[in-house]
Amino acid sequence: MKLSNDAIERVVGDFHGSDLGDPRRSRRLTRIVTELAAQPWASIPDAMGSVAALEAAYRFINSRAVSFEALHGSHVKAAVERCRAAEEVLVVHDTTTCEFAHAEPSEVGYLPTGAAGFQLHIALAIDATQWRRPLGVVSVEVLSRAKRSGRGSRKRKVSGAETSKWKDRESARWWRGVEKASAALDGVPHIHVADREGDSYELLGAMRTANLRFVVRNKHDRRARDPDSTDPKWSTMRELAKQAEGSLERDVPLAARKRSSTPREDSTHPPRKARLAHLRFSATTVELRRPRYLGDPLPETLRLNLVHVLEVDPPAGERPVEWTLITTERVDTPEQVARIVDIYRTRWTIEEFNKALKTGCLYEKRQFESRGALLVILALSLPIACELLWLRSRARTEPNAPATEVVSPTQIDVLRAMGGRKLSAAPSVREILLAIAELGGHQRSNGEPGWLILNRGLRKVHDWEDGWRAALAQMTTRPPERSDLS
Repeated sequence: MKLSNDAIERVVGDFHGSDLGDPRRSRRLTRIVTELAAQPWASIPDAMGSVAALEAAYRFINSRAVSFEALHGSHVKAAVERCRAAEEVLVVHDTTTCEFAHAEPSEVGYLPTGAAGFQLHIALAIDATQWRRPLGVVSVEVLSRAKRSGRGSRKRKVSGAETSKWKDRESARWWRGVEKASAALDGVPHIHVADREGDSYELLGAMRTANLRFVVRNKHDRRARDPDSTDPKWSTMRELAKQAEGSLERDVPLAARKRSSTPREDSTHPPRKARLAHLRFSATTVELRRPRYLGDPLPETLRLNLVHVLEVDPPAGERPVEWTLITTERVDTPEQVARIVDIYRTRWTIEEFNKALKTGCLYEKRQFESRGALLVILALSLPIACELLWLRSRARTEPNAPATEVVSPTQIDVLRAMGGRKLSAAPSVREILLAIAELGGHQRSNGEPGWLILNRGLRKVHDWEDGWRAALAQMTTRPPERSDLS
């Protein structure tokens, strides 16, 4: 897949507001971003195309005058303008790990494993109505350690009361991300969305106090009660969820999930086969009690709405799907309850965004050894990843769109001549997507092709295209051969 000219112009336009202190740097920035957006899967040398352009790109990326803050700040401004044009925006928060096997941890930072890398806590703005279109990364925080931390070792269990007193605790990133994203989106209607990792009373209380809207998946079975009941007895969220009356039922396709290399991850998210799950939705209002180890300024109680999702009659041997969502949004009607679930399901968009960044844009493979250079490449890659994700989403939601929206006419000729899949006279986006995926080793029984498969197929198409163009050029410049009869 390639980005269209319009998409490349949008990516380049995101950096027009970057203040780099010198118009020559701004011109160089435009050239670098244009080449990277045109070939997101290519290495830096291949994308730049010439030795001179490559050397200029390396000077730019390693320059101390070029900062992540200046580049990303320009992208945020452009993303906010796109958000203003949307009716409603979802801000999805997530943390992803970036590991750089080629780098030294002392230069880049330490991951908890001791490897070189850092974590990115990202807030991705998404159009709530237009096919969940990614509008931009409105907040990103880089989390790294100067040395391998021994805190929280297996020998000693750390309590919530103790971690709440740590000034540098990493869990505080959730509120910082929410606060920063909300400040950028001031005046734009938006709803914050977070998974189980974001479920903390501190975050819920801070968002409620700031009058922010949110949907957060519940992880902790907190003390809770029905605020409208005459019985003031405290129960638990789980018990109240079981007592909630059902609002509606719906069939939802579940994607297959592979076994994880981490036993803890397998316990939380066990492997499963793809299936159509019959889900029952119910909702109620709850009052949550503040944990004892927390104090002011957090409110003593929080009145919030709860949506419970439970799979009915799951297949034998499969764990039933069960979610408990905490929200500020209304849940008075079946339509409102279904909307809450749909909002939370949008959270998976950021998982795809992370793959678009790391696999579609090859971010972890960029061979830079300094933290500053890696952050500059990150800033350049974020808007490209947004466009890549939007492109693949359109390939799924608009499968009959013309193939020229995702590949060049020459690439279609190459796939028609050398690919294994027969193409129609005017191939669609869907046809081309599957043809490229097949080159990458995709099997139809495995569901939709992933980023790694598409990246692998695109590399083959790109290599074949180079040979194809070289052969055409030789045919047009070579003099005709003499006939034996002349």
